Amino acid sequence: MFKRIVLGLMIVFGALIVTLAVHVYMVTQPKQGAMPNLTMSRIDFESPLDSLSAVKIKTYTSLMEGVKDVRVNKESGHIVCLYDRNKKAPQEIVDAISKDFYLSASLYQPSDEMLAQSCPAINKNSLTWKLGAFFQRTFEN
Repeated sequence: MFKRIVLGLMIVFGALIVTLAVHVYMVTQPKQGAMPNLTMSRIDFESPLDSLSAVKIKTYTSLMEGVKDVRVNKESGHIVCLYDRNKKAPQEIVDAISKDFYLSASLYQPSDEMLAQSCPAINKNSLTWKLGAFFQRTFEN
């Protein structure tokens, strides 16, 4: 009975590793001739947004051509936009918000070090991150 449980756990663990490897492979391989159009950008404001301003900015930005989704973080004073970069440039969105709401908005630009860290939400000491990094290095070479 104990051997069946251990064997079952090993099979499940192996299947999860294979799934992770396939996922990393699929997302790191560029598509032939494909150009990704959707981009996500963060727009920062000098001060936290009040509830009314946040709702107005979200509604206004959501109605812009090419903008697919807008998320607002009032406390941190920023919004995150998902948009089609072929229809709207990020600086256009920032300029429109700054002009129409009389707010000092700026496009967030992460440092090269932050970009190299990959997913900011995952713990870099976790087994998942270590396996993912291993497979990514393997498939990139």
